Amino acid sequence: MPPPDAGWERRFVADPARTREAAEIYAGAGFEVRSVPARPGDQAGGAMRDGCETCWLAQAFGFQVIYTRQPGPGGQPVPRSGGEP
Repeated sequence: MPPPDAGWERRFVADPARTREAAEIYAGAGFEVRSVPARPGDQAGGAMRDGCETCWLAQAFGFQVIYTRQPGPGGQPVPRSGGEP
């Protein structure tokens, strides 16, 4: 799954349990939340750890990249380019 479209802010990379926990916290704070599977490019350059170019642990344990954005006017989800929220 590709990263979300423009308007989404990348927060951090987390294991599945922390992803669920963070999603609940961000949603409770009023954010829309999406998570996508971590890819090798998500791990380099400090996303997980500097120099972790081929960190198999992130993929083996299902690490996710968490993205958030503010809801649209009236609290409604902002449609993605495909028309769905």
